Order: sequence, then C-alpha cells, then structure tokens
Amino acid sequence: MIDSGSMACTLSESAESSLLQQNPDMVKYSADDIIIFGCGGQSVTPKALYNVEMTVYDCRMLIPVLVVPGQTDDVILGSNAIKALIQWMRKTDSYWRIMSESSVVGDDDLHQFLSLISNTERWRGESVPERVGTLRLKQCISLQPRCEHLVWGKLPESAAISVGSTVIVEPTQSRCRPKNVLVGRVITPMWGDRWLPMKLINPSSEVVVLKRNAKLADVFPCIAVEDLSQPDSIQSYSQCVLDTPLTRSGEEVKMVLEKLGLQELDLDACEVSDVWRDRLLQIIERYESIFSRGKMDCGEATGFVHKIHLIDDKPFRLPYRRVPPSQYEKLRTALNEMEEKGIIRKSHSEYASPLVLVWKKNGDLRICTDFRWLNAKTVKDAHPLPHQADALAALGGNVFFSTMDLTSGFYNVPLHEQHKKYTAFSSPFGLHEYNRMAQGLSNSPATFMRMMLAIFGDENFTSVLCYLDDLMTFAPTEQLALERLEMILSRLKNHNLKLAPKKCNFLRRSVKFLGHVICETGVQTDPSKVEAISQIQKSDLMESDGVTPSQKKIRSFLGMVLYYQHFIEDCSAKARPLFKLTSEQRNQGKAQRGRKPYKRKPVSVKLSADDWSSECQNAFDTLKHDLTHSVTLAHPDFNEPFILAVDASFDGIGAVLSQIPPGETVARPVAFASKTLSRSQLNYPAHRLEFLALKWAITDKFSHWLKGRHFTAWSDNNPLTYILTKPKLDACEQRWVAKLAAYDFDLKYVPGTKNTVADALSREPFVQSCISHRLVKEPYTSLLDEVNGVVTGTVQDAFRLTTNCLIVDSQNESEDDPVLMQDPLHSAGFSVSAEEVSAVLDAHRNGGISQLPCVSPASLQLPQEDPSIVIPHSQLLSLQEQDATVSRVLYYVQRGKKPTRHEKETESTCVTRLLKHWKKLKVRNGILYRVKRHRHLNRKVFQFIIPESLKKQVLHGVHDAAGHQGCARTLSLACERFFWTGMNRDVAYYVKHCQRCIVGKTPEPDARAPLKNIRTSEPMELVCIDFWTAELSDRKTVDVLVVTDHFTKMAHAFHCRNQSAKQVARRLWNDFFCVYGFPKRIHSDQGANFESRLIKDLLEMAGVQKSHTTPYHPMGNGISERFNRTLGNMIRALPPKCKSRWPQMLQTLTFSYNCTVHETTGFAPFYLMFGRVPRLPIDVMFQNILENDRVELKKKKVKKKKKS
Repeated sequence: MIDSGSMACTLSESAESSLLQQNPDMVKYSADDIIIFGCGGQSVTPKALYNVEMTVYDCRMLIPVLVVPGQTDDVILGSNAIKALIQWMRKTDSYWRIMSESSVVGDDDLHQFLSLISNTERWRGESVPERVGTLRLKQCISLQPRCEHLVWGKLPESAAISVGSTVIVEPTQSRCRPKNVLVGRVITPMWGDRWLPMKLINPSSEVVVLKRNAKLADVFPCIAVEDLSQPDSIQSYSQCVLDTPLTRSGEEVKMVLEKLGLQELDLDACEVSDVWRDRLLQIIERYESIFSRGKMDCGEATGFVHKIHLIDDKPFRLPYRRVPPSQYEKLRTALNEMEEKGIIRKSHSEYASPLVLVWKKNGDLRICTDFRWLNAKTVKDAHPLPHQADALAALGGNVFFSTMDLTSGFYNVPLHEQHKKYTAFSSPFGLHEYNRMAQGLSNSPATFMRMMLAIFGDENFTSVLCYLDDLMTFAPTEQLALERLEMILSRLKNHNLKLAPKKCNFLRRSVKFLGHVICETGVQTDPSKVEAISQIQKSDLMESDGVTPSQKKIRSFLGMVLYYQHFIEDCSAKARPLFKLTSEQRNQGKAQRGRKPYKRKPVSVKLSADDWSSECQNAFDTLKHDLTHSVTLAHPDFNEPFILAVDASFDGIGAVLSQIPPGETVARPVAFASKTLSRSQLNYPAHRLEFLALKWAITDKFSHWLKGRHFTAWSDNNPLTYILTKPKLDACEQRWVAKLAAYDFDLKYVPGTKNTVADALSREPFVQSCISHRLVKEPYTSLLDEVNGVVTGTVQDAFRLTTNCLIVDSQNESEDDPVLMQDPLHSAGFSVSAEEVSAVLDAHRNGGISQLPCVSPASLQLPQEDPSIVIPHSQLLSLQEQDATVSRVLYYVQRGKKPTRHEKETESTCVTRLLKHWKKLKVRNGILYRVKRHRHLNRKVFQFIIPESLKKQVLHGVHDAAGHQGCARTLSLACERFFWTGMNRDVAYYVKHCQRCIVGKTPEPDARAPLKNIRTSEPMELVCIDFWTAELSDRKTVDVLVVTDHFTKMAHAFHCRNQSAKQVARRLWNDFFCVYGFPKRIHSDQGANFESRLIKDLLEMAGVQKSHTTPYHPMGNGISERFNRTLGNMIRALPPKCKSRWPQMLQTLTFSYNCTVHETTGFAPFYLMFGRVPRLPIDVMFQNILENDRVELKKKKVKKKKKS
C-alpha cells in the first residue's frame, strides 16, 4: 500500500515474521521512543524497527521500517520511501516519457503512481503554516434534507494565503460548529479572493438553516511529497556516512582534471571553499563522460529527432560557391573530421545547397550552409523561444550561479533518416548531407528548445534556465547549488548530451549569460560587448567617403545599443536623432473616388553629409557613455510590490520599474523602458503625453509583471492626475482608461525636488527633476511623506467608474465629431486630484470639442436687452415648412415611410444627414422633433429641429444672451432644446469667432503646481468667501463679496460699499444665511475683515466653523479665485453700454453662471442646490414647442381621472 500521508514505512506482524524467516540475521532496533498517530487520532507504539533493503519499480533503497501491531496491510510505503523513489525516477527515461506524452503504453503501474502524487502544488513562502484559517459563511443558507451541498466559505483577512497552492478543507474543531451538519474533506487550489469550496451534508429529515459567519471548516496546507526529507539510496549510502570529506589541494585538483582529460575546466575560479570545491570535483568525476574532449566530440540525443516538412517535393539544386585553392586543405580536413564524427556523410540527394565558409578569430574554419532555398519551402515550427527578460527575472534571491554550454549544440540532435537528403550541400569535394541537425535550418531552434524543455521543463525558471544550448543553474546556498548541478549533469548523461568544458563555469558569484553579467545584486551589461560598442567611432558609421552617414551602419549600431536598452533610461528619446536618419520616406498614392488610397513601397532617403548634425553626434556620444556607465538592475522580487515611474517629453516617453530591496530605503531600478513618438503622438499636448506614458508602461511594456498585482505609479506631472479624475475625457482617453481599469494600482503625484521653504505649496511650478531620478536617489519614505501633502488615494475605482459611465450621445452620428458624455453622479464623487487649484490644460484652449457632461442647462436673457417675444406655434410650423431641408424630412415622417433609394438620390446632403436620425424623429402638433432620453432626469427630451432661418437667433440666445460662456456650456444649452445637423461644429465656430469673447476674455494661464484638494460631500458643508475689486468708468473702485458653495459650485456676488467686517456680516446674514441657512464651515483668507471679532461672534452664534488660508497663498481658496476670473470675463464681454452699470447686473451674471453646467461636477450649480431646472427666458420664447413631457403626461392623467 502506498500512503503519501504516512511519514514512515510500516510492517504488519505477519510480514515481520516472514521477513525474519528469510533474513534471520537482520538487526532489530528498539522503537520505544517512537509514537505513531493515526488519521483518527489514535496513537500506538511500534514494536520494533528494521533497516530493510527493498526494490520498488527497479529502485533499490535502504529504508527504516516500523513494525506496527494490529496493522492489516503487510507493507505501507510512506513518504520517506516515496521521496527517494521520485528522485530516482527523474533520472530514468520512463519518467520523462510519461511526463511529456499524453498516452503511454507499457508503463501502466509507473504512470498510475506518478498520477497519484502529481496533483499537489507546493505552498509558496519561506515557511508552511500549520493551519491556514477557518472558513466562514458570508450569507445565510438552507440545506435540504438528506442532500449533499457544495457551498463557498471565505477565509479571514488575517489568514496567510498562497495563490495556486493546494490546500485541504476539513471539519472545524471549533466548539461553535453546527452539530447536525457533516463536513467532508475537500482538496482544492487556493484563489487570491480567499473563497474556498466546502462539501456539506444534511443527514436529517428536516431543512437545516446555517447563519451568516458560521464556522464550518478549517483549512490546512498540503505538503508535497517532494518537500519531505529524502533518505539516502543504498548505492550512495556509504558516501553520506562521512561527516567531513577529505579536501584536495589545488594542484591535486588539476592533476585529477588532467587525468580525466578535462584540463580546460577551471575549478580554481569557483567562489566557494575547498570543501565544496572538492565535492564539486567528486560530481565531475562521476559524470566525466558528459564532457567533450574535442570540438566535434558532441553527443547524440536519445528519444529526440529533427524532422523537416516541405510544402512541396520539388527538388532544387544550386551550384557550390568557389573556394580559394589555398583553403582546399583546411576545407578537406574539416569535412573529413565531421564525417568521422558522424555529423555528415556522402550524399546521393537530388537537393543541393551551397556551402559557406566562415573564419573564426583564431583562424579556425567553421562550416556553414546557405539553407535559404530550403527554409523557404519548409513548414515552420511555432515552438517559442523563451523571452530574455523572463529568464533574467527568475534569478532573484540567489548567490551561486553555474553556466554550461553544449558542445556544437545543434549537432547533438539527430536528423530523421528520410529527411537527411534535404540538407545536402555541395562543395569542391562533392555532395554531403547532414546526419545531425544543422545550423541555419529554420526549425532548428524550435526543435532544440523543445528538447531542452522536455529534459529540464519541470525545473525551468525555478532552478535552471534554458536558452537553446546555454544552461544556467542558480541557488542561494552551496549545498543546493551542488544538488541542482548534479541533477543537470545526470539528465544530460541520461539523454547522451555533452558539455563543452571550456565554456563551463561552476559555483560562481558572477557569471556571463545571454550577454549580461549576473550576480547576487542584480544584472549588468557584459563589459566585453559594451567595449566593442564604445570603440565605434563616427567614421565607422559613414560611407566610403567618410562624411556621408550610412543608414545600414547606423541601423547596425542602433541594433547593438537597443539590445541593452533596458539599462538606459529614456533610450528611445536619446536615440531619436539617429532614428530620424534611418527612417524611410513613405509615399502614399492618391485615392480615387470611392476607393482607399494605395500604398507604395517605402523609399529610402538618400543621406548627405549635412544630415549628420550636432544632435546626431550628441546622441551617438550619449548612448555610448550611458552604456559604459550603466546601472546594475536589481533582480525583481515578485513577493514585493513594484514602483513604476513614468515621464514624457516631445522626444519620447519613458518608464522606470523599481523595487525597494529588503533592509534598504531607496528604490533600485529593475528595468528601464522607452519609446519614440509617432507622427500623430508628436501633436499630443503635454498632459496627454503623460497619460500615454502611463498607459503604455502599464498595459504594454510591463503588463506581464504588473497585472494581477498591486503597485504604485508615480508621476511628476499634475495634469496627468487631473485627467484621470476629471469628468471630461475624449474618446482616446476613455479607451486608455478602460485598459487601465484591469490593473490595481495607486497613482501618486510628487512635485519634484523639495524646496527649503517650509510650505510645500510655495514651490516654483514645474521646475523639478525627473521623478524616476528621485525614486532611485531619495528615501522612499520621504517621498511618501511629500506626496501625502499633495495627492493621496487609489484611482482604481475612478478608472472603473469612468469606464462604466461612458455615454455616447447618439445625436452625433455620421459626420459630426462624437461628443462623449460621462455620468456626473459618479464622476463627481471620486476626485483624487486637485482640480479646483489646477489650471485648465493647454489643449482646452484650442477650441476643440471633447467630452461634455450631460446635464440640464439653462439659457438667460440679460435685463439690459429687450426680452424676446414669444414665437407663435403657427410661425414655427411655417418656418419648418418653408425650410428646404426640414420640410422634406417632415414630409417623409408624416408619410410614415422611409424614402426609397431612388428618393434619397434626389435629396440634398443635408436631408440625407438628418434622415439618419429617422428612429428618433417624431411629429408633434405638426412640429418636427428629435426625441432623446435625458440621461439624468429619466425623461424624454423633445429637441426642436431648427430651420436655417432660426439658427442665428438660437446661437445668440444660448451664447450672447447667456453671458458669453464657453463652448461646452453653450453647446449643452443648445443640445437640451434644439437640434440640427452639424450643431457641434456651428456652436464651436460661433463661440470661437465671437468678437466680445475675443476682446474681453483673457487667455488661460499655464498650469501650476498642485495644491492639496479640499473634499466636501453635501451642499452648504463648506462655503468660500472672498472680495473682488474692479473699477467703474469714473475710475472709482467697487468691492464685491463673492460667496461660493464648494460642493455645488453655487456662486453669489454682492455689491458692498467697502470691505469692512460690518459689510461682510450684513451681506452674509441678509443675503445668504436667511436664504440658504447656516453652512457648516466658512473658508476665507486672513484678511482683517474676515478675522475680526464681529465675524467671529456672528459665526459662533450661528454655529459655523471658520477656517482660512495660509498667508499670501490665494491658491488655498482656489474656487473663489477661479470664479473671480470667470466673473471678470463675463463683465468684460458685456456690451459697451452695459459696462458702465455692471454692478447692477451682478445678480444676473451669477444667475447665468449658476444655471449652466459646471466643468468639475458636470451639473449646473442651480440643479445641485435645488434639485430642479429653472424656467428661463429662452424657454419662454419657445414655450409653445419646448414643453415639459413629464408635466404634459401628468396633465393627461389628471384629465383622465376627472373624466372617470
């Protein structure tokens, strides 16, 4: 019986008597000090202990066996025997054949045994806990009588988890467990959300109800058999008895190696003690047959063969390339040597590829073959090669490294007998063909990598790295390093593969692998490779004339540099001038009508001597300098969080992935990444470039390391944080946000190098060093302290809400630019950036239409102008019928049938564009409307189809008569009432070319350093006040008290005689407190009028708290300062005759401001304060057609009830 849960092998008493009959001289040991506990909790003392030599699956072992009284089975194999058995099996061909093939014939018993023990995933971590935790129900459930149920329980947050590890769920031993429910054992993998299944049985005849948080089961880790201690096999038992092996001196080691013919092995370079080096020599002595004794002394892999499949059987025959007669002898010698070693043979094939001679640096000849014609006819193998970054990322936490290289790697794999003819090559000495897999075949790397993974696949990335014929093993200790090295040598011996002694480096603390230097502290560039790059001069990149740049040579130089680009910060940006020289000019043909433009082949640009500019020389010198002075990249630790820093410029975008090593305070870089910008990306504004850098670094470059893990992203650009939380995102930004929503990370903003001034808000805006530089130079805790004063919190929920609230207004189909709308109910609640104190981004000055909040706007008629008369219903109907476009659409809608194809061809473009909204067009009382559903008020909105004759009047009403507000506010006013095709474009053009706005409004200021944002959750929670002063025409100054509610953005402006505390108290009491009630807190600057005794007594009496800004920092009251600028722009946009009496129009202007949508919240302040949309002059003008659908519906219901 095989029992992996038993820690020891046991015998029954009957089996003991049989054993003693066959072996009467067997030594019997006392076992009085041993106690065996059974699965039911009973304990028993074994009768005796014997060291029994047993054979299981052809494996001979010397195992201690206990005699247990009352045991029914003759022999129970415990985990101590199973462990040794598994280690022995891994050295056999049967094991790897079973593990690599889906169906096995012959080894049924061995296959069944491996299947039983292969379903346990080890616990990940330094120590395995005795118990993981107790599962609890998270909701009340009912168990049907006499039924088995599968329910889910959750582990507590304090329980340690190991995602993917196998655990066992058993009945809990808690006293409060349900008595009438049976809990069955379940073996299951562990998920990261702490939910695990439980098997419950209700044996009673009644329904059992289990309450929430009921304790049902305990969770324990499953220990893999491989993790248990391994007994020594009988063959090596005598060697393990020696406590201290004899060590040999350096001369003795060299003599042993020379005797073995392995003098090329350099064991003196091993960075271990003499004891471990001597143990290494013992291993080499046991496996000396796997080391080659010559350059063509390669092995022949067993169980693997390379096949060549062609797309057709048509042969080809190419003449050989002529060889200088002086090289005949060397070529003949090389061919004869390869033929003697069985690598090639004489051929009678109908195929022939030319031979290529390559001379090595030492003067030796390398035989190569030009297989381009054969590769073109070969069916390609899709087996992948490992990614270099993945291989280097698996080396963290190790100290000792050993690298090996197979002798003539591809020659170790035999060719299929029927496919050898395809590899025939011609030379002056006849036709030969390969017996082994040749270099240059398109599928050779795939076949070789498949073989290496079949041999070392179970250990790849955990203890071994395989990259074609390069092998490396790594370990944290000498003992483990030797064990892993012996494992590799044993498997190579079992598969008849050989190593090149000259390329073997054992037990080193620093080795070269894949062009990198690997050590305990991290990864470095290979100095020999970098030295070759650093020796390249400017003349080496020129044509034969020495002054004209060569595109081919520059590409070769960039290819060598880009191999180490993860060591160079902003490599792409630094190499941009050289990339420009290698770019190709792409000509695009003209497009015919109805057809796509055809693309021509790229045309190389002829370079001249003037193209090599000073920028190219600086880029060339900078890249060489950075390579020779590159940093050591730290090994990634996937148990610790990552830190990602992103930066962007118009030269390119870059990112630095770093971690804080244990016991250190400064982060170390793990990898650098950079990317040049495309032509379209070069037109991005600065804030979008920063957003692009974040999206590219997370979702493209480092996605495989960051996905599924929590990390922190750092930025030194505040507009980036602003974009991620603003309620307005364009289509491109929405797509980026949707991709970022799948990642769990915090976004932190740090404003750069700290100033010596105590107040962090007074730092000079955007004059800082790169955030990536600070992360690798300054203590991480200091950066966290600094960022806590600017922006904190996660943006994960913000991403998800922004993505879920994406609304595309269907009115902008066809040729109109899409207007993306976002639900302000969600977007207004998760702001983590300092929108209130951040300036408007540069892109918003371009007049383009981006994402608009969907909200009920309002339009106003200024009192200085004559109010518009109400337009009769009959006149509006007549204007629609007289309009050339609207009348045709009105005809088809009244007809109730779409126009035919022939009718559409006769109509104008404007008519066909309006007909695209056919499903939303409706005639009501003879008037044509477009019907849409209001996003927030949950009612239908009837948009009046504006005829051409009313466009100018409507634009005047929603812009000029509404206080000359911005494009977004003007467009939202129009969208809630009217519709015509191209309305977005017309509104944007009208606002952009409005003379009053051009003359009166000031340009947007540059972005400034961010402040700590102020958060509010309800109206009247925080009210900000400030004084604003302006001049009249007679040069007298007027003081205006500005009062703004921080949550709703509701603003008021009160004309005051002066700025005294008495005026402030009077205005607050009469015009604000008596209308809106008392706020919770009032915020102002430290002016004497706001900090006076009178104001303090007034606020104490009203129960209002008082706060103020720091001295000489108006940014602390940003919402009031921002409204002051808006109020000034609105006053400057007034007609000349109204400017002289602007104090009388303050209430009108503030009412206009409060009735239009606010950019931060996405709602009108009036609506947020009162929960309704006011009836405005423009509604009166069109009152006969702009009827409230909800009111009309209620009227109909009332009339219907009265009749009934």
